[in-house]
Amino acid sequence: MNSSTMTTVFAGNSAPTAGVNKDTGFFGSLLADKKILTLFAAIVLFGFFTKIPRLEYPQDFYFDEVYHGFTATVVLHGDRNAYDPWAKSPPGKAYEWTHPPLSKLIMAGMMSVFGENAFGWRIGSVIFGTLATIAAAALAFELFGSLPVAVLTAALMSLDGLLLSQSRIAMNDIYFIFFMLTALIGYVRWKRDETSMRWLYFTGTALGLALATKWTTLYVFLVLAVDLGVTAVRNRRLPPLAACLNMPVALGLLPIAIYLSSYLQYFALGYRWPEFIELFRQMWFYHTGLKATHAAHSQPWQWILNLRPVWMYVDYSVPGKIANIYNLGNSVIFYGGLYAVTTTILKMEWYRSWPVAFMILVYFMLWLPWTISPRIMFFYHYAPAVPILCIILARWLGGNLVSRENADRMTAKFIIAAAVLWFIVFYPDNTAVHVPQGFADAVYFSVPGWKN
Repeated sequence: MNSSTMTTVFAGNSAPTAGVNKDTGFFGSLLADKKILTLFAAIVLFGFFTKIPRLEYPQDFYFDEVYHGFTATVVLHGDRNAYDPWAKSPPGKAYEWTHPPLSKLIMAGMMSVFGENAFGWRIGSVIFGTLATIAAAALAFELFGSLPVAVLTAALMSLDGLLLSQSRIAMNDIYFIFFMLTALIGYVRWKRDETSMRWLYFTGTALGLALATKWTTLYVFLVLAVDLGVTAVRNRRLPPLAACLNMPVALGLLPIAIYLSSYLQYFALGYRWPEFIELFRQMWFYHTGLKATHAAHSQPWQWILNLRPVWMYVDYSVPGKIANIYNLGNSVIFYGGLYAVTTTILKMEWYRSWPVAFMILVYFMLWLPWTISPRIMFFYHYAPAVPILCIILARWLGGNLVSRENADRMTAKFIIAAAVLWFIVFYPDNTAVHVPQGFADAVYFSVPGWKN
């Protein structure tokens, strides 16, 4: 993965739709271009094999695994306490009932295959993190019809530290990200052909899976509502009648049904509807009124600037060395992405291009609502916006790589190379590799907010 290889790919595909047919879909187009298919496969494998090493370390639960991972083990054994807000938890752990159960059910399924151990409760995150990389690339292709932009999106996804860290821990965020991206793929495909009920129901299915993972899916519903409303006003027409008639089912009843289905074990364990309603109320109270404090608490403005990562784990066992897990993002991608977002807005590209406008809308809607959230917030709440940032940055870099101006091409190459270098330098900080204490202090804690 280097800037010269990416430049060659773009040079051979300078037009966004050169050599591809969006109607064949992302994977069909990939199979038709062996060169890009090979590069894409290499990037995906790179992402997978940088996520999975030493996955079993630490061997016990760390950070929020004491909630999510621990509860997944309880779900595995069919214990009612997994869903009980008032159940007494073991020391140092807590039953995680504040989010819907789908991710914990998947973790339990993984443990039934790989064993009830650290590898077992984390491997699902590696798999879904890798799938999220593929989904982000597919979304980029569906939006812009460019295989090189899709490949570059996958590369940026594979180089980001926040996504890397969340893909190695038993939490629900990376599961949500994959389902969210899948829903957006379905919606974009439906927008291309609004008579296609198949893609409308595909979108609703993915939204249901996302909702059964995190309530943050409500932001995605809001994105679709805004887009549908603005499109109707601009075009002075509603979607086709069949779509209007199916929409309440596909984007309403179907996601709700899937959400409720994620609680099948809950009801199988003897809980009833009144208890379910009370659980829902307690979840709502938790997310709207959590006043707890935490050393890693942060604000959205700090997220977009990569200023306040979460300290998830530390190991002082090797004399003179330290091993940390911080979910610090890749600042080259973060700041490069912010620049791409800014220039895209200022150049009014969003006004001339629906795919651009849609990506800008999705990006802001995935983190801006947190600015008015009453609850405690953490850096990983920004993680769903990072794939969208990668797509926007990939599109901007792609344009520069095929620019006639040498300065543009050199800038794009420099950003790609810098992102790779950042990943290499900070990989130990994301994955608990022991480094000299002095190096950690000088590099990993060079910004005050990076140490908490």
